[in-house]
Amino acid sequence: MYDMSLINGQVYLDGSFVKKDIYIENDEIARITNKKLESNKIIDCSNKLILPGLIDSHVHFDLDLGEFKSRDDFHQGSMIAALGGVTTFIDFLDPINDNDELEDSFKKRMSLAKESLVDYSFHTTLGNFQGDVKRLIVEAKKIGLPSIKVFTTYKESNRKISFEKLFKLIDKEILVLIHAEKNELIYEPKNVFEYEDSRSSSAEYLQMLEISAVAEIKDAKVYFVHTTCGSTIEKLNKNFKKNLGKYVRFESCPQYFYLDKTYYNKENAELFLLAPPLRTIEEKNLLKENIDNICVLSTDHCSFTKEDKRKYKEISKIPKGLGSIEFSFSLMYNLFGEKIIDKFTKNPAKLFGLYPNKGAIELYTDADLIVFDPNKEFVVDSGHSNSDYSAYGGIKLKGKVEKTILRGELIVDNYEYIGNSKGKFIRRKYEGDKEC
Repeated sequence: MYDMSLINGQVYLDGSFVKKDIYIENDEIARITNKKLESNKIIDCSNKLILPGLIDSHVHFDLDLGEFKSRDDFHQGSMIAALGGVTTFIDFLDPINDNDELEDSFKKRMSLAKESLVDYSFHTTLGNFQGDVKRLIVEAKKIGLPSIKVFTTYKESNRKISFEKLFKLIDKEILVLIHAEKNELIYEPKNVFEYEDSRSSSAEYLQMLEISAVAEIKDAKVYFVHTTCGSTIEKLNKNFKKNLGKYVRFESCPQYFYLDKTYYNKENAELFLLAPPLRTIEEKNLLKENIDNICVLSTDHCSFTKEDKRKYKEISKIPKGLGSIEFSFSLMYNLFGEKIIDKFTKNPAKLFGLYPNKGAIELYTDADLIVFDPNKEFVVDSGHSNSDYSAYGGIKLKGKVEKTILRGELIVDNYEYIGNSKGKFIRRKYEGDKEC
């Protein structure tokens, strides 16, 4: 007698769909078979797709910006994540500038994240780091956070890493995540209409070009977060040819596929401010054309209210960010269909040391599963975020997460959150040979 069974659905196994039944024992996938076996709870998945639980490897819950704090804390953020089919997310530690700050930064975020309703981990995050890079790599791996995020901009807030430290940091022992914009090309815009120009596509491309060359020299991988421009990917492919795929991984987010800089001409333009900015329609279309060259789709979820966004007129004072996690998979599925599944599951699992327990439907791994109704039509509203709007409001979509199962527990049923337990912290190991 198994604890739970998912029957009559199309199961995503090894990159394709097959008609199988899944049986869950305790918190693991115990059987994948065509046989009908007994279970305490039966979920009929007829005409539905059964997918691995999604992984969002780039979120900002309870992000403290001083005067502002992102509106979705770990409790609310993880709940809307579950509604969107996300069973594991990776947030970020607060930026540190020295080795001795790592432990406190880790403890602080762990304390906040204990309210999470799904599983979670963190990326170590650096500001203008002045410490010992080799020691940092050892210590980050020791606490189970073998990925380190850096910024090549934000010099005014002391978050810009020096080129010297970045060069030392790019290493086979760890995966470096890079917010890549060339700081020298960024300026303060006079108004919201100039915002995209002030953080141009050239700033993204030139910084990624430089860092890709370093990765090639160091024979190590780098990971570019929230890539905004299809032209960036095309130019780097041309410059590095076959070697680009060996050393560079691109991440992008739904906002850069659905929204564009024309939103900065609208009366409510401030609601769409984020960094890096929305790009031209041409760049948005080029990004779509390059979907096969994007390894991971995440959200950079960082939500604020209309009141937050409208408190100041000065662009520098307006909090940057959008919420996406509740609708991210549906948004991208509508554009690309099943080809995006691995970009939400197996690829981030392998890159960030979550595989095989997360990211795929395999025997004796965590029973993290979603039941996706490909025929469910709906219109995006403000959702369940603590924000009071969605950047995608009014968009009609087809396909929605109906059920979410976390380690064998049904936590979303019929599009509603019903869970009773908390998420777990996941220690990770970096395996640089894992490809996506």
